[in-house]
Formats: sequence, structure tokens, C-alpha cells
Amino acid sequence: MSLRIITARVRVFWESLSTSYWFIPVMMMLCSVALCYTCLSVFERAFLPDMLRPLVPEVTTDNVQQLLSTVAGAMITFTSIAFSMTLVALTLASNQFGPRLIRNFMNDKSTQSVLGLMVSTFLFCLLSLHHLSSMSENQDAISLLAGITVFFAITDCVTIVYFIHHVSRSIQADQVIANCYSGFCNSMDGLLPKPESNADLQPVNESWPGHDDSFAVELYADSSGYVQTINYASFLALPAVKVVGCEIHIRSGDHVVNGDRLVTVYSRQPVEADTFASLCRAIVLGSDRTPLQDPEFAISQLVEIALRALSPGINDPHTAITCIDKLTAACVLICQREFPANTLINKNTAVWLKRRTFTFEGLIDTAYAQIRQAASAQPAVLIHLLKNLANLLPRCTGSASSAVAQHAKSIYASSQSLTLCSNDQSALDTAMLPFKQT
Repeated sequence: MSLRIITARVRVFWESLSTSYWFIPVMMMLCSVALCYTCLSVFERAFLPDMLRPLVPEVTTDNVQQLLSTVAGAMITFTSIAFSMTLVALTLASNQFGPRLIRNFMNDKSTQSVLGLMVSTFLFCLLSLHHLSSMSENQDAISLLAGITVFFAITDCVTIVYFIHHVSRSIQADQVIANCYSGFCNSMDGLLPKPESNADLQPVNESWPGHDDSFAVELYADSSGYVQTINYASFLALPAVKVVGCEIHIRSGDHVVNGDRLVTVYSRQPVEADTFASLCRAIVLGSDRTPLQDPEFAISQLVEIALRALSPGINDPHTAITCIDKLTAACVLICQREFPANTLINKNTAVWLKRRTFTFEGLIDTAYAQIRQAASAQPAVLIHLLKNLANLLPRCTGSASSAVAQHAKSIYASSQSLTLCSNDQSALDTAMLPFKQT
């Protein structure tokens, strides 16, 4: 397995770790175990600077035992409260914002760190109590354990107050929307990867590669799942003595089933499909979509919040309007970027790669189409959609501006089936003015 393929799989593995509740707490628990044994066997109170010794007074074994027992009991209680609040937040997020938004809450490092600190403090106290009777003569170690335990207890008290504030703030609709938009902006480079930035790779005309005189080898999926990431560099690094080029039929975010065609390799001579079977490892499949190379995934999260807000059960057009504002801001960022080319060629080997890529027009459809359909009976949302599209229009050129104008015309056409008062109709007509000439 090449280094490129290993790197792609490590990225997916790290993404799964970052959205788990156990990784950071386990790391913090291991640190607390190391700290406990350091205090027992290595570090002594005499090593402390003079200014810190008053903070670690000498205490008796009975006092330390009572302190450790009290803190351990309090921490396990705090931990149960923190877990209960987390589960309540996840339940509310799933019901109001959609199950796909749960990964954003699980990716919250603050929540993971708070849970890790609580459990680590409990584990530290438990291990200290276990060794307390065996070190009754080591006054330095006993005093040091007591000082560190008090420090942990004070830190945990502050942390639980912060955690209550953080959880109550994180389930607010505006904050959830802002977090989705912030995550999209921070991962922009990963969402729109451009391997052609490599000096050895060159984008070419999509119809340039010819493969009439080569032999096609089809590679098929041996499992089902969502395409999480594709390492395109692995296909362009194939030796020219064997391969003319490759055509990848899927892209990140697609769902494939067992037996679907993934790649067509055009070789210079007849070969068996097993010769290129290792290329399938450059395409990582998983049970769910991830935002690693899928800009439509991040946009779909905001769309899902807007759709639920517009549903009859929730009926919250203000949240939908906020989502539209963030979607427009994301589209403004996207339209300023150069999208990956559909066809690349390795200038050193002349091996070419043809692939399906994301387009600005496709992202525009993902951002606005479903909201337009769900808001067909909401004049306020339709007017706001038109205003945002009018703000986006001057920043687009060519087919992108045509796609924006087409959405505006579809919104206006949907509004004509509504019975509107003169003020609403006038507002719609005014919002539609920038698209009259397109």
C-alpha cells in the first residue's frame, strides 16, 4: 500500500476519532494515571519552588483519605450530570436540527474535554486511595496528592459552571448555524482539493484524452458505502509503460453498492483487473458521509436546518432565513475559488485522469433548490431568497450567473400561485428586478 493511500485512510480515521466522545477523555485519563504514579514514586514536595510550598501544606493520612473520598464522590456525580446534559443536548439537536447535525455536537472539543477532566479527576482520586495505605510514611507524596486533588476539585467546579453555559448556548439555533458555517469556512481547502496545484500536473481540455487504441480495465466496488475520500494522486502516479490514463466514475459523497463501477483504467496492453485492484484502496468507503472532500455535505447541513424550520411541525421561518444568509455567504466564498479541473495530465509521464468534480452550479442547486420548494407557501422566505440571490448575482459569471438567475425565476414563478396582498406582491416584484435583464 503506497504512502498516498495510507495518508488518505489516516485522514478518514482521524476524522472518525475527532467525532467520538471517547478519544480525548481516554487520553486525559492516561495522563491522570501518569500524574498519579509520578507523585507516588518520582516527584516530591521538596522539589517544589518556595513560592508554591504554601499551596501544598503537610497533611495527615486520615485527612487525605477523607479529601480523596469526598472529591471522588463529587466527581462521579458531576460526571453523571455532564453525561445527562450531553444526552439531552444530542436529543434536542436530533429532533430540531436533524440527525446529521449530531456529528457537529460530537466534534465539540469543549464537551469532550469537560467529560475527560471529570473522569480523569475521579480516576486520579481512585488510584491515590488505592495506594494511600502503602505510603503512610511518605509525607511528601501524601501532601502532594492532597494539593493536586484540591487543584483538580477547584478546576472541576469552574468547569461544570462553564459546561452548563456551553451546553445551553450550543443548542441555540443561531449558534448551531454559525458553527456549521464556521466549520465550512475552516475546511475550505479540504472541501475543494486541487491536485493540479502540483507543478507536475496540468489541467487539460476535458475532451483531450483519447483511448481508442488502449485496453479498458473496469474496477468494481467490493462493498457498499459512501465515498468518503479519493486520493487522486495515486491514479496520476501510475507508470506510463502500463497505463494510458484513468477515468473515475464516482466522487466524494456518492453512495455505491457492491458491484458498482468505480474506475476504468486504460492500459497499453491486455491485463487482468487484479493487476490494478490496489487502486480501489485509494477510494475510501464508509458507512456515512464526511466533509473531508464533500462541500455539498457541509452545505446540506445548513439546508437540513432550514428545511426542518420550514416544516409544519416547527414552522420557524426566522431560522430558515438565518440559514439562507449563511448559505449565501458560503456561496460567495465558493464563487471566488477555482474549482478542480475535470481532466488532469501528469506532464512527466503523460498519464491522464478524468473524474467527476463539484461545480459551482451544482453547489448552488444544493443550497437553494430544496429551500425554494419547502418555502413555496412562505412569502417572507421567498422574498429573502430573492434578495440573497440578487446579492450573489454580481459576483458570478457565465453559467454560474445563469444558474442563480434560473433559481430566482423559479422562486418568482412559485410565488404566482399564492394569494398575496399588494404589499407582498410589490416586495416580490422589487426583489425580482435585478433578474429581469438576465
